[in-house]
Amino acid sequence: LPPPSSRGRGAAPWSRGSDPRSSRPSLADGGPYAGSGAADGPRLPAGLSRPPPGPHLSPRMTAVFGGIFGLATLTSLIALLIQGVPVRDERALVAGSPAGSATGTEEAGRPAAPEVKAKTRTPLPGPWRISELAKDSSVTLASDVMDRRSFITALDEKGVPKAQIYRIMKAFDGLRKFDKCGRKDRFTVAMDRSTRRVRAFEYEVSASEIYQAREDAAGLLTGTTLDMKIAEEEVVAAFYVGKDLTSAYRSGGLEPGVLDVIDDALSGRMSTESFEEGSIVRLIAMEETALGMFSRYKKIIALEYRPADPAEKPLRIYDFKGQEARGYFDERGRQPYAGGWRSPVPGAPVTSKFNPQRMHPVLKKRMPHNGTDFGAPTGTPVYSAYRGVVEWVGPAGPSGNLVTVLHPNGVSTGYAHLSRYAPGIKVGMKVGTHQLVGYVGSTGRSTGPHLHFSAKKDGKYFDAETLQLDGERVMPGVDRAAFAAAKEALDHRLDAIPLPEPPPEPVKPEVAEPTPPPPAAAGSEATVSAAPAVGPSGPTEPEAKPPEGAGDDEGELIEGPDLKSPPETM
Repeated sequence: LPPPSSRGRGAAPWSRGSDPRSSRPSLADGGPYAGSGAADGPRLPAGLSRPPPGPHLSPRMTAVFGGIFGLATLTSLIALLIQGVPVRDERALVAGSPAGSATGTEEAGRPAAPEVKAKTRTPLPGPWRISELAKDSSVTLASDVMDRRSFITALDEKGVPKAQIYRIMKAFDGLRKFDKCGRKDRFTVAMDRSTRRVRAFEYEVSASEIYQAREDAAGLLTGTTLDMKIAEEEVVAAFYVGKDLTSAYRSGGLEPGVLDVIDDALSGRMSTESFEEGSIVRLIAMEETALGMFSRYKKIIALEYRPADPAEKPLRIYDFKGQEARGYFDERGRQPYAGGWRSPVPGAPVTSKFNPQRMHPVLKKRMPHNGTDFGAPTGTPVYSAYRGVVEWVGPAGPSGNLVTVLHPNGVSTGYAHLSRYAPGIKVGMKVGTHQLVGYVGSTGRSTGPHLHFSAKKDGKYFDAETLQLDGERVMPGVDRAAFAAAKEALDHRLDAIPLPEPPPEPVKPEVAEPTPPPPAAAGSEATVSAAPAVGPSGPTEPEAKPPEGAGDDEGELIEGPDLKSPPETM
């Protein structure tokens, strides 16, 4: 027990059942740390004070904290074990080859640079070309593309006399007419420098289709089609879709123009603009060569698109020509109708049709329903019905959060009442067929979660269902057996194409830290740049307004949190 001098005058001795801590001496009782005001015991030196009482945990709280600490330790051990399990290499499994073992070094763990598999080609000797006249000092050459001009206008702008233009057209009489010229068609004319008389002329539609007229010994201009030794050959390739789609297909050994034939094969299902980063394309194509060099891709024979998400089913397309069926078909033997418009919410039912004479369910007056409503839960993905350019992203009054897309055929589609937008979507951005634009919601004037899908051309709304959304043709019965056999053979060939590796991550150059500006002198005013005003479509559009006519929809006005605080376009 403490000495009697350290106990309070009224302190009782410890007894059974009492808490010893309640009988500890205090400064007020004159303990050993009593200050100058204590009645008994030593005093502290001047300027010092007593320490506060120490923390105290009961046995129950001690057990609780001990249990929490034990659970935290166990969780950390489990996390370490999970990190130690190697990730399955799906490419190695599909291709049938074992995954390479890691060496443990930094260089071995870094993916190898993608090898550009450029095909070795041997040029063949060809016919005489007009470019050989460039060495003749008495001849002047003029060349250009047709663009949107007529044949006569294009040559006239290059200084070819009208009489010589008609002479060229006469030379190709019965061989080719020039009333319909392609925008990318190129012509080259060789004229006598002094008289402007045409000595030779070439018209190039492609590397494999070239027309030429040349003066003979008698001065007669005669037209012919050049023999470019056209040949066809199958191409088997695969590429990993990265940030740059052009670099991606070039790393697979493919030539420019391959995206055009891929879009033809995928028409009505998706387009190359909607390819996700991390996805994989395997294909068998037919290429055409001229004089031994690449000219163009004629068609896709078979194609597989593997989405970046392994849980999504790959899409396979096959070129097939039967007794009645012709074109590109999927695994089910289905072919989209011409046009290739997709439903913005696949599988969702139509809950309200386009109706110019609709009686408004809330306002009780005649108001047109300028769209088609698809019923779906909040958060359901919404996709672009066709490829195009984004016109608007932002709140639009009764339409709530709205996205509009302008398509190449002049049709503009709208996607209203969205709960949020697709990450990264912005005005001016190109989107592909079936590319994510947002998620179903109930913002704006809406009675519940749904998508209000509208279509407009020349400023007038029309029934979007007339676009034959997700319309498909079924394989005719007479061709089903032949298609099944062709599909099986092409599946084996696609499966044999090794899956490509992803490209290496680009090495970021080291950037020196900027030197901080010197502090402003006392009394001077620092110049502060104001932040740009942020509009619904980005920082450069503070005055942007929604498209004209947006907001014509049904239901009561519900201004939910998504409208009061519009979500950012991530």
